[in-house]
Amino acid sequence: MSRIGIIVNPRREEAISAREKLESWCEAHGHLSTRLAAPQDCLGLEVVVALGGDGTMLRALELSLLYQTPVIGVNFGHLGYLTEVEPDELFVAIERFLSGRHRIEERTTLEIRMRRLGGSPRSERFFAVNEVVVEKSHSGNVVKLGVAIAGEPFLDYEADGIIVSTPTGSTAYSFSARGPVVSPRMSAMVLTPVSPHMLFDRAMVLEPDEEVEIRVLGGQDATLMVDGVNREVLKVGESIVCRASALNARLVKFEERDFRSILKAKFGLANKDMGEL
Repeated sequence: MSRIGIIVNPRREEAISAREKLESWCEAHGHLSTRLAAPQDCLGLEVVVALGGDGTMLRALELSLLYQTPVIGVNFGHLGYLTEVEPDELFVAIERFLSGRHRIEERTTLEIRMRRLGGSPRSERFFAVNEVVVEKSHSGNVVKLGVAIAGEPFLDYEADGIIVSTPTGSTAYSFSARGPVVSPRMSAMVLTPVSPHMLFDRAMVLEPDEEVEIRVLGGQDATLMVDGVNREVLKVGESIVCRASALNARLVKFEERDFRSILKAKFGLANKDMGEL
């Protein structure tokens, strides 16, 4: 008997229907299914099945991170960078996983901690699979952000915000802010300013053990976003510290899937032989 966790996109009826079918399948085959709501729900699970698009997959990876539970992504979204399986392959994929015919691909994640005014400790920490963003809370004026790398002051930015992304997240918000595309199998961090009002406006690829601190210097308060979710308000003088986490996201893979092919398909890039006009 195996224990299988399930998380679903509640706005997609076909994904909800697939969850009900998966729960019935588990019962018929002597397995236990659990609907996930918190990280502790992953304790004792063999695998988590994410039924949705990349947003659902991000949520599943976040919930499963603490217990290092592998995640199978089933694509009920659009193209899907993170999801591995199409809906009609769901039960075949589960059987392949349970029989050991799969591999685990590990992806770098970020650990984020707060530094509040007065130096008060912040017990809560956040993890990001894609990116952490410190950005202006209101339209209009830019936010002033100071960046330190590996404990040394680097540069003060006047910008709409700053993104620190993983290689997995390099094709998300960082990409739209002109950041580089990084192979998701690499271990690195990408620091990308958003609409900086200054001469130096380039993204930088950093080593995974280089701690990055982003401090709000002035202009206005800032918003902390983690994987697209609004987490906190940072007041002037407060900061976050992020680094590559010791916990990697664990994705279940069945076939060798070339991320460059996914990139070309998503952006409609022509598929030609070298030198062909």
